[in-house]
Amino acid sequence: MAKLEYANCEILLVDRDLNTRQSVKNILHDAGFRELVLGKTLSDVHAHMSKSIPDLLIGSCELPDGDFIDYVKEVRRGKAGNNPFIPIIMLVEEPTPQLVSRIVESGTDTVIAKPISTAQMLDRVGDLIEARKKFVVSDQYIGPVRRQDGTIPGIDAPNTLKAKANGEQLSVTEIEHMIGKAYSDLRLLKVDVIGVRIASHITNLVPMLERGDRVDPSIRNELLALLDITDSAKEQLAGSPYEHVLELCDSVGNVASSILASRGGQPDSKDIKLLKPLSQAIQSSVNNP
Repeated sequence: MAKLEYANCEILLVDRDLNTRQSVKNILHDAGFRELVLGKTLSDVHAHMSKSIPDLLIGSCELPDGDFIDYVKEVRRGKAGNNPFIPIIMLVEEPTPQLVSRIVESGTDTVIAKPISTAQMLDRVGDLIEARKKFVVSDQYIGPVRRQDGTIPGIDAPNTLKAKANGEQLSVTEIEHMIGKAYSDLRLLKVDVIGVRIASHITNLVPMLERGDRVDPSIRNELLALLDITDSAKEQLAGSPYEHVLELCDSVGNVASSILASRGGQPDSKDIKLLKPLSQAIQSSVNNP
């Protein structure tokens, strides 16, 4: 394997504690990183991320002027910084289960507990270069795949850290093109996930309804889940090239509402027969935009 070159990889390191900043800086510098930008507040993160596209963001969740975890969520949703796919390492003083859960749900790539060892830091950076997880998207989450996302399709996010470490010379224009392409892939992935989720619930529903079951709590829960998906699809697909898929999602929502309206009685057989064809039409539209 070719030797990795870190000199051109830009890292933004932000921590309120001077000793931590200096320690991590020394670890990275000794490993060969030279473009190290240091800060101590969330304002420093905002300022640098708004004007530059670092290859790696390392930040403490204990910043004095704001919530870094919420900031990461904004980055992943494209509402902060210039690259929603930037690799992110979060540093934590006291990694309680609740805090780690918040960090994971923010879209952070990996967590390191303080005090930070050289091996720990370099192993995590190495993983982001050699084995970064795919990106997935759902109603409430955008980021590296989590344990519960095992069946959700993902994309290979642009990774300028890996590219530069392998000797690639990337211009700002090239990086912006990579990000734009991934944005398009992610939007398609959102549509694909919507189709997969609708198909899953309809697959559960139809056999129960075809047996002549009345709308009991289990059927009702499946119908409500379908309505949640079709309602969220409006925000995700409106004004996009997949607006025709939104029309099909609305039809699924209308059928689900009609079945729910039977209020424990026997649903209309016409509604039941519509569910599978609508799901198949959504799948077909996703695969053939």
